[in-house]
Amino acid sequence: MSIPPARSMTLDILRYCLDQHQDIQAAVNRVLQKAAPGPDQGLATELAYGYLRYKGRIDFLLGQLLSKPAQTSPIIKRILGVAIYELLFLRRIPEYATLNWAVNLVKQCTSQTMGKVANGVLRNVLRLGQTVHYPDYYKAKAVDYPTYLAAWYACPLWLVQLWLQDYGKESTQAFLQSTLQTPPTGVRINNTHLEAAKLHDKLRSLATRSWEWGMALKEWPEYLHLAVAQGHLTRQRLAAQEIMLELKAADWPSPVYDACAGRGGKTFFLAEMGKEVWASDTNTFRVQQCRQESKRLGLPVPLFQASGIKSYPVHKEPRTILLDVPCSGLGVLSRRPDIKWKRTLADCEQLVALQRNILDQAAQELAPGGLLVYLTCTLTRQENELQVKRFIHRHPEFSCIRQTQSSPDTALHEYFYGAVLHHTGRPKQNQNCSAEQ
Repeated sequence: MSIPPARSMTLDILRYCLDQHQDIQAAVNRVLQKAAPGPDQGLATELAYGYLRYKGRIDFLLGQLLSKPAQTSPIIKRILGVAIYELLFLRRIPEYATLNWAVNLVKQCTSQTMGKVANGVLRNVLRLGQTVHYPDYYKAKAVDYPTYLAAWYACPLWLVQLWLQDYGKESTQAFLQSTLQTPPTGVRINNTHLEAAKLHDKLRSLATRSWEWGMALKEWPEYLHLAVAQGHLTRQRLAAQEIMLELKAADWPSPVYDACAGRGGKTFFLAEMGKEVWASDTNTFRVQQCRQESKRLGLPVPLFQASGIKSYPVHKEPRTILLDVPCSGLGVLSRRPDIKWKRTLADCEQLVALQRNILDQAAQELAPGGLLVYLTCTLTRQENELQVKRFIHRHPEFSCIRQTQSSPDTALHEYFYGAVLHHTGRPKQNQNCSAEQ
């Protein structure tokens, strides 16, 4: 028996994502571009994202139901994991269909004996019924409170322990709950186009939250594909726009040098505000993407490849340096559920060192009177408040004038941190810059 196309695509996506370390959306795109159009594409995407979102809870269940979980092949666990996600969360798929493809695939990969094991595990999941949809089951089985949180909220134990240490129980549970949500689609209207006001009025009824030119949408109308193609609209998460507004981006003096531009989301956010912006990134492909965005939006922005830890290749001094630094990405797990299964505590520590080097280089490049803006999309104090505190200790000529972090209960389910540092030209003692929430 051949495996159904959607399940085959799902396992390919997970292989590229988890085993070859591609970003989840890149893995989805890679697999789906070779597939025939149709509902299988949507199901494969839903299965891949859903499995990654709930992988921790599913792994916990497998640990309870397999007699020798540590000795079970990772590929068998993955097949069973996708099947368990189907059984628990995709009620429209008949249970017999899920058992059929999963058990037969396990037999093909291993043996008749393991096929019987797979059949037993999946039938035991069904026998548990609604029990596994409530936290009491996990509380009763877990050895302690952090292990319960890791199982129920499907996050690695090290991350749960880190958040408990950094933020306490209440905020940690809010962060964990958000990781299981699907964030709304964010858009930014290009206000430099003549059709901007008209498009804004058209979208207003679909917005669940908005500012003047940005919105979180409850659905994606087909006509927006054309709006994107024509440069009238950009997909950008609203939480990323809001952190720029909270940091008073409209007041930053120009020119602004975006030294970690990535694909240019914040670069063109500023350009649409009327700022003079320059942008660079270390990655050639991302610089090319920025150039494509510049052309699509009709916003000429000087773009170049450069390292954030070496002298800036610019001919005049910027008055604002924006550092949307490489970070652990733990604030956007709702959108990127693969991150939590790839990131480690050691990775976070290495990123802290890289961020420190990027900040120190920026301090050398900025003249007195200028602003240094530091941004992350993560939730570790070492990368956020403590990174800024240590920077000011090393560079007392800088003063923290604004600091903010997304509220734990945000309805956008994504978290950003930012700080604005003013180069005063003279050391200041006993600075205190506490984050707003």
